[in-house]
Amino acid sequence: MSILPFTPPIVKRLLGWKKGGESPSPSSQSPSQQQQNSGQDDKWCEKAVKSLVKKLKKTGQLDELEKAITTQSCNTKCVTIPRPTQILRQKNRSLDGRL
Repeated sequence: MSILPFTPPIVKRLLGWKKGGESPSPSSQSPSQQQQNSGQDDKWCEKAVKSLVKKLKKTGQLDELEKAITTQSCNTKCVTIPRPTQILRQKNRSLDGRL
């Protein structure tokens, strides 16, 4: 079941390759708190993958990313994630916005 209103098939396929990342839950959390944290994590992951897909579609590298993930081979091309235009315009600032 998708957390967000519409999830494109490519996003679903890429989310299917999500690895572990689940740390042991502290025993002080109730099962409902653990489930809520898991739901928030799933939503964040889906948003992050959607954002990545959107960026890579613009550069034509989306197919190469999917190929690299599904084949898990070092014989695929490098996939670079483009920087946001705002950061490129602010040459005097660091990536986190400091001067």
